[in-house]
Amino acid sequence: MRQIREVLRLHFEEGLSQRVIARALGVVRSTVDRVLQRFAAAGLTWPPDPALTDTELERRLYRGPAHTGSSKACVRPNYADVARELARKGVTRRLLWQEYRDRQADGIGYSVFCDELAAFLGDRDLAYRHDHVPGEKAYFDFAGLTLRYRDGAAVHAAHIFAGVLGWSNAIFAHAYADETAISWLDGQQRAFAAFGGVTKIAVPDNPKALVARADRHEPTLTPVYADFARHFDLIVLPARVRKPKDKAAVEGAVKIIEMRILAAARDRVFASLAALNDWLAGEVVALNTAPFQKRVGSRASQLLAEREHLAPLPATPFEAPTYLKRKIARDYHVDVHRQYYSVPYHHAGQTVEVRLTHTHVEVLRNDTRIALHRRAPVSQRFVTDPAHMPAHHRAYRDPKIMQRAAAIGPHTVALIEALFAKRRHPEQAIRSAQGVLGLVRDHGANALEAACARAVALDTIGYAAVQRLLQIAHVQPPLPLPPVTHEHVRGGDYYAATEVRHVA
Repeated sequence: MRQIREVLRLHFEEGLSQRVIARALGVVRSTVDRVLQRFAAAGLTWPPDPALTDTELERRLYRGPAHTGSSKACVRPNYADVARELARKGVTRRLLWQEYRDRQADGIGYSVFCDELAAFLGDRDLAYRHDHVPGEKAYFDFAGLTLRYRDGAAVHAAHIFAGVLGWSNAIFAHAYADETAISWLDGQQRAFAAFGGVTKIAVPDNPKALVARADRHEPTLTPVYADFARHFDLIVLPARVRKPKDKAAVEGAVKIIEMRILAAARDRVFASLAALNDWLAGEVVALNTAPFQKRVGSRASQLLAEREHLAPLPATPFEAPTYLKRKIARDYHVDVHRQYYSVPYHHAGQTVEVRLTHTHVEVLRNDTRIALHRRAPVSQRFVTDPAHMPAHHRAYRDPKIMQRAAAIGPHTVALIEALFAKRRHPEQAIRSAQGVLGLVRDHGANALEAACARAVALDTIGYAAVQRLLQIAHVQPPLPLPPVTHEHVRGGDYYAATEVRHVA
């Protein structure tokens, strides 16, 4: 319409001939002639009304939009269904059009079907141009290509972790033996260290190692990844399933890494995983320092500008915890690799989550901490906080137990005292003490007192040790030591005299 208006202006205002107008506008003379004829047939005058829009002018000149033509009035296909069917293996456009014509005998032709389908798919395939903000987002994923390295005589595949900053497009890469949660978390931590700070948002892929439940609107992170996000003060937005455009930045970075770095080493076998990472680190530095092809600077120079907008790294590195599901026993302790840690007694019988690190054991109930202990050495089986015990267990030195022990003898009292001192778990100490005192029924007070005395002397504190000593005494009573009067027994005076003679 802009050119039509120019034809009219040159004809009415400049008074030029049709041939000159055609030469000036780069069209044939017959086109200029038809425009002038249509203008006259429409009953328009020059200059036209300023309120006459291009749409109205086109309608007046051509009786409707020029590009519309005479479209056939009939039932159109449901192009959303057509697009879904077209994604299935072996399905073609012609097949879908033929099925449509079987249902609608007077339907549109194949060429119109293809044009309208292309327009529908074109609208769906529109791309959103994201304007990245410095320090806002970092993207993470694993590359599809792998490299090889030796581990002894075996050759393994190395998985390449990739990270990229959204604004500066700075790239990070590191090789791992697998794609487990430890590799994902370590890769992200190394990437933030290489970038020199932490972004506000992390956009990883959606592997099961990080995302417990992939959901389009509210994905659920694994407990370990949630701890990682809290440690770095991150907002995690995992990419949706089968939506690579959610992490388009790292998709592009992966392609660059594969084409410029990995492809050149596709036939190489590195001596070790560490050697591979040393080589890869140098290649990534060269990639980041290489100048851009279509803009000024490089990824390294852009990173320096973006680094001012990154949050500082945490003071301590992230320690990946281990999570265990446990049921609290009736003695209000949870089993952690055959060590037992107490929780408040009123939680007995409940199922809890145990968060295990190198230094602490944390017990969580509905994401709320109910107990926290320092990890005990392997030799210590029970770790009991007195505050977790009910009142009658806190007073575990039962007066009745001590009274019964005192009635038997002082050695029995000493053994019971030692028993409570050695056992960290009160319930276990009470049961052992009751078992020891119960032996008086079968063996008598004197025998039990003697066995307790010997157990204390041998430092074998416990019900089983006292019972064994009583059984041995019943089968073979201890004999008194004979006097030292035998002629072959040599005393201290003999050895003293021998030493004197040797010196002389």
